[in-house]
Amino acid sequence: MNQTKNLMTSELKRHPGAKRRKRLYIVNRARFVIMTLITLIIISTFISYISGMFMSEATTNHATVVVEIVNGDTLWDIASKYNFYEEDIREVIYRIKMKNDLESSTLQVGQSLVIPMSNH
Repeated sequence: MNQTKNLMTSELKRHPGAKRRKRLYIVNRARFVIMTLITLIIISTFISYISGMFMSEATTNHATVVVEIVNGDTLWDIASKYNFYEEDIREVIYRIKMKNDLESSTLQVGQSLVIPMSNH
């Protein structure tokens, strides 16, 4: 102990403006681990969010098909015909309605519908 004290004082003599550093100790290891994990989760979420903001529109555009409505066509029939991913027909109908700004399922002969070809 005395030898350590002598080394510290000799260090202070060599560098008179230097202050003693206060050593930090981990008092509660569990709290330290939990806080480290929370910090890493927050940082990774932030990085994911930021990287998602810079995706270009070209990567999010999907192929579409334009269909002209003929007599007897229904949204259900059209959605069944263009359901390449074998998903719920109601989801396909919903996407068709959103893409074409349709408020109801009523179609007019000669109307053109844009059919999204992707399930995203």
